[in-house]
Amino acid sequence: MNEAEIPEIWETEEDKKLTIGDLKKKCLTIVQNKFIRNPPVAVLNKDKNWLIELSRRVISEWRIKSRTRERILSIQLLDIMIEGAKFLQTVDDTKRTSGIESVSYFTNQCWINGKRFKINITVKKQKSHDRRFAYYYSATELR
Repeated sequence: MNEAEIPEIWETEEDKKLTIGDLKKKCLTIVQNKFIRNPPVAVLNKDKNWLIELSRRVISEWRIKSRTRERILSIQLLDIMIEGAKFLQTVDDTKRTSGIESVSYFTNQCWINGKRFKINITVKKQKSHDRRFAYYYSATELR
């Protein structure tokens, strides 16, 4: 992916006035309205040609673990990041979670407030169905 193709997101002037807690609440409302549906929103990952469902779980994990403004903002790119993510590997579920067959890892990149970030995406596959869902999503600044 060349520099011009990397998606970007910027904090608005209104966002800059918000506390981290209020920014998280605002982004949470945006992504819940955008992604949480019944049946779940599914995004086609181009690298593996897999449909990956977006669930409350990925948003919940993001909400609990995001503490910086950039990580908070990054969730708004969830669908775009999954669609263009590069597949890294699939492993057995070492935690032996009931109903989970395997865990796959993907990566992507984006610009947030003018800084380049690596996006990490974890996808779990259910045993009994050919269903995959996004479980974990995070952004780490590249230096």
